[in-house]
Amino acid sequence: MVDGMLFCVLVLVPAWIISWGFGPGGMTGCGLTTANLDGECIASAEALRFTRIVFYALSALWVLWYSRSISQGASVGKRSTEILVIDAKTGKTISFRRAVLRTLLSALSFLFFFVGMLVAITNRERRAAHDLIMGTRVISP
Repeated sequence: MVDGMLFCVLVLVPAWIISWGFGPGGMTGCGLTTANLDGECIASAEALRFTRIVFYALSALWVLWYSRSISQGASVGKRSTEILVIDAKTGKTISFRRAVLRTLLSALSFLFFFVGMLVAITNRERRAAHDLIMGTRVISP
């Protein structure tokens, strides 16, 4: 939950601000004007492309930052709730590479209607799909 809010604050909001403030056309195409009384906002293909590039770039930075914190034991959100991500077999923190792959797999789970998270309900260890695939476990020390 905390990590999701951080994603919104550190990725979604800046992507929107950068896209509208510095993208093609800036903020000129929206709002109530004499030619556009209904307040409808129409974005050009170029503006949408720019927005996607900004969003993907910020998301990539987020994945790297988030994975780095996971490889050190826990993300900001996990630290606030006092839980850690560890290797399921050794009990040690995972490598940065494994943390990146785990983060990308968890993002895929969110994109597909939380199916990967629902897996946690069906197994005794309460491990989500990305934890099962990557051989990790989330614990509360």
